[in-house]
Amino acid sequence: MAIERTFSIIKPNAVAKNVIGSIFARFEAAGVQNCWH
Repeated sequence: MAIERTFSIIKPNAVAKNVIGSIFARFEAAGVQNCWH
């Protein structure tokens, strides 16, 4: 079974609004795992 990868970009206005935590929380709730390189 192949591993699927999705590339996500957080836009600068989301960083300015300090909503990165809630974005990552949505990914985690959906079962998406981080792949940091």
